[in-house]
Amino acid sequence: MQRRLLGVRSLDAPLLRGRPTQGRSARTIATLRMGAVSGSLVSIDTLPADLVDDQSSAVRDIADAVHLCRTAGASVVGLGALAALVGAHGRAVAELSPCAVTTGNALTTWAAVSTLSRLRSVGYPRGPVGVFGLPGVVATGLVEVLLGRGETVVVIHPQPSPPLQRAVSRWAARNPGRVTLEASPSAFAGTGSVLLAASSTGRRIALSTLLPGSVVIDVAEPVDLEYDVPRRDDVLVLDGELVTLPRPMSGSEPWWSIYGWVTGQTDALFACFAEPMLLAGTARIDLAFTGRELSAGHVETIGALAIASGYSVDRLYSRGRRLRDAVIVAFVERARARARGTATPPPP
Repeated sequence: MQRRLLGVRSLDAPLLRGRPTQGRSARTIATLRMGAVSGSLVSIDTLPADLVDDQSSAVRDIADAVHLCRTAGASVVGLGALAALVGAHGRAVAELSPCAVTTGNALTTWAAVSTLSRLRSVGYPRGPVGVFGLPGVVATGLVEVLLGRGETVVVIHPQPSPPLQRAVSRWAARNPGRVTLEASPSAFAGTGSVLLAASSTGRRIALSTLLPGSVVIDVAEPVDLEYDVPRRDDVLVLDGELVTLPRPMSGSEPWWSIYGWVTGQTDALFACFAEPMLLAGTARIDLAFTGRELSAGHVETIGALAIASGYSVDRLYSRGRRLRDAVIVAFVERARARARGTATPPPP
C-alpha cells in the first residue's frame, strides 16, 4: 500500500503495481515553504521492514536522498521516523552526506515532554511518569529530561539488563528527580500517572491490557499502542510528537492534502519533520544530531530555540484528531468518580 501511494504521487508504474521502482529510489515528491524557510520533501521506496533488515542498502538509499536534498540547496536534512534508526541511528548516513543531517529525536523528545505539560495545564493532576521503550534514543532522552526537571520517573522494562540497571542508578545519583524500575506497562495506572511510550519498534502494548484510568502518550512513529480493541472510554491515548508551527506552511499541491490524509494531521506536524525546518530557519545547524547519546541539555536547548521561534505544543491530539480541553476534564472526573465507587457517563 505504501509503495502504491508513492506510485500515485510520482507516477511511477512499478510502484503503482506495488513493486520496487526500476529507476532511482530517491525522488522529490514536493517542495515546501514556511516563511523564509524552503525545502524539499524527498522519499525512497524502501519499506520500514526492509530498512531495518537490509541496513547497508538502506543507508545507500537514504544517503542518495540526502544528496538530492543538498542538490536542491538544503543546509540540513532531517531523516525522520524509521530512517533515523538505520546505520547507527543516522551516523552512517551523516558520514556520507554533503550537509548536516539530523534524526529529529531532540525535538521529538521535547514535544513529548511538552505534551505532558499541556495535559497537566488543562486539569490532569501531577503524578509519576512511566517511560517505556528503553534503551531507545527518545526513551532515554525522556528519562534524562524528566529527572532533570524533578519528576518521579518509573522506567518500565520487563527484563532490565545489567547496563540498564546501572544507568538507572547513575540517573538517580545525578538528578533531582526520583527513578525506579517496573516490569509491566499494563499495570501502570493511577491518579496523575502518565505512561510515555517511546520504543523504536512499535505495537508492543495492547490497548485491551491497560487498566481503567490509564493515560498513554504514544511518542513518534511507529506507534507503541496496538489497537486490538477499537476504543476504550476508560483509557486516554494522546499523540506525543505533534507540534504547531509558527506560521502556515505551503507546498506544491496536492502535498498538504495527501500528507493530511495519510497521517491524519491537518494543523500540526511531526516534530522529527519540523526539526530540520527549525534548524535551517534559525541557522543553528550545529544542533543537528545523529547517534544514540541524546543529552537532556541538548533537548532543553533545542526546546528553548523552538519556543523562541514560535513552535509550540498548545493542543492535544489522539490518533491525529484534535481533542477539546473538555474531553480531558471529563476523563479526569470519570477517573475520580471510579475511585469513589460512583459512575459518570462518558462525553457524547
